[in-house]
This record gives sequence, C-alpha cells and structure tokens, in this order.
Amino acid sequence: MTRKEYEKFYREFNKKYDRFKKNNLPTSFWDEERQTLEYVYFDSDLDRFMKKLQEETENFDYKLHVDNSLVSALENITNTGFYYSFSSKYHTTKRGEDGKLVFTLECGHSHAHSFEDVVKHLYKYPESFSISKEEEVYYSKQELKYLRRVQKYLLFIGLKDLDEFKPKVSRFRNKLHKKYCTANTFEFTSKQIEEFKNGVIDFTIRKSCNGDYIEEQYKKGDYRALFVDEGNDYKLFVEFTHRETKKYEKIKEKVSSNKFKDEDLLVLTYFKILEEF
Repeated sequence: MTRKEYEKFYREFNKKYDRFKKNNLPTSFWDEERQTLEYVYFDSDLDRFMKKLQEETENFDYKLHVDNSLVSALENITNTGFYYSFSSKYHTTKRGEDGKLVFTLECGHSHAHSFEDVVKHLYKYPESFSISKEEEVYYSKQELKYLRRVQKYLLFIGLKDLDEFKPKVSRFRNKLHKKYCTANTFEFTSKQIEEFKNGVIDFTIRKSCNGDYIEEQYKKGDYRALFVDEGNDYKLFVEFTHRETKKYEKIKEKVSSNKFKDEDLLVLTYFKILEEF
C-alpha cells in the first residue's frame, strides 16, 4: 500500500469519527463494527511533531485521538501519567548480519505506564518478574497484593517464562489450572495452616451474619478450596463436607480468639484435606 493509498484508507476508515470533530475532551464511542469501546477527541493544538507530519501529508488530519482506555486518553490531555518499575525478562528486536530483524530475549530492569501492562509482563514472565523493595513505592498495597497472588498462582500451576516471541497454544491449556479452577482461595496464617495439617482443627469459622443456626451438607466435589499462607504460598487443597452453627464457648478450647464472646454464634465449615503442598 502506497502512502497515498494509506491516507485514503485512513480518511475513509475515520469518517465514523466526524461527529466528534468539535469535541476536545474524550467522548465514549461504541464501535459496532469492531465491537469495542473507544474514547475519541480532536486536539486543536498540534505539537511540532504532528505539525511536521501534517505538512508532509497535505490535509491529512492527525488531530484525531482514539484510545481504548479512558486513563490513557486523560493522560494525553493533562500531560500526566503513571510509572511502574519492575524487573523481568523481555523481548527485544535487533538486526542480524543479514539486515533482518531478530527477536532476542533479555532480562533486566523495565517499566510500564499502566498497571495493565505490568500484569502483561507478569503473565508472560512469571518466573523472572520481580519488584524490589525500593520499587514498591510506585504501587498501592492493593496492587502489590494482587500481583503477588497472581504470580504465586501462575507458578503454582507451573507456568514458565515465555522463551519465544509467539507462545505455543499449549501454554493456554494448563492441566493444573483445569484441576483447581473451581476452587475458592482462602488466606490463613502459617500457624493456622499447621493446625490444619496436624488435624488440630478441621474447620474454618466465621461469625453468623443474621444469628440463624445453619446445618448444611455438601455433595462430593461441590465445594473445594485452596488455602494460602500470609506469603501467598499455596499450602492445602481441601474439600468442604458440611457446616453447622455453634456458640463460641463450645469451641474456644480449640480456637482461642479475642474477636469473639462466649455467646457469639459462629458458622463452622468442616473440610478434609485432599492435597498438601
């Protein structure tokens, strides 16, 4: 396709955005043809780079902005943005001796300007992805917790770093995830995990929400869970068998807690351990 042909195609393709020519703030637009949500606006104040491009291509409108992310669109108009620092493997392109582009795999410091892009790096390279203590300042506590749990799960199911630019389809057909995909995930302290493993306690507890007594049996395979410790390491795969309601005074010999009073109603959900990790 020649440059003129491309410019013609570009104009035809973007005619659908003509209705927004007077809009200088991001406007949501659902593209029915491509089934995607976009944010569209026209920038009347072109920077020097865009001016140069426009001079080179007569009447070619570079003022149009189309983003798939509102965050990205607002970054552009407010001259601000995000910075996330981390380390991982990454693919780069270099020209070989024959002049052709060659993909190479390197490992080192990197960064992204959206949390989504950080997650993409983690998903591609779960083994080498890391965030140093000094870099944690760029993330919220919630983001760090999410990244750690996701990384630990990806490693738990055996996902490896990509070693090629285009992954094989087998990467997306994970047998371990198929086994555990219906299990809920619950976090406990290392001490609680040890009590579960040693058979000291074979139930989880929560305070009754409405004060009702609950008696319920679960069918085999209906309710399974993965237990992780405070470091997000996967420790147990369990199957819940039944639950019942008891006053705290009836179980406080096994479970000592200053969170409950003797008369508090607690829901006990019993389980059997299927696997230890």
